[in-house]
Amino acid sequence: MRITIRNNAALPNKYLRFTKWKLYSIKEKFQHLIYAEIFFNSEGQSPKTFIANIRLGIPGHDVILQSKSENLGEVFKKSIQAINRYLAKNKPTKQKDK
Repeated sequence: MRITIRNNAALPNKYLRFTKWKLYSIKEKFQHLIYAEIFFNSEGQSPKTFIANIRLGIPGHDVILQSKSENLGEVFKKSIQAINRYLAKNKPTKQKDK
């Protein structure tokens, strides 16, 4: 699996490593994930709003998810929950041979 992270919000490396670690655990759970691209941005100065745009490569069309919050921890939590929810909902089904 290929993971690409674009850090336009000047986040510390520990958050980026944590994100990669979470994505690798999601990959073990959902085998149909091909790649993930994450774009971190920030808006404003006081209070700063963090935005995470996530592009998931799965068989078929790619999926784009977005989470936004003023709290950095909440952005990570919302992002991981959205990825888990979407991949669980759209698992490929095995078709029976006729």
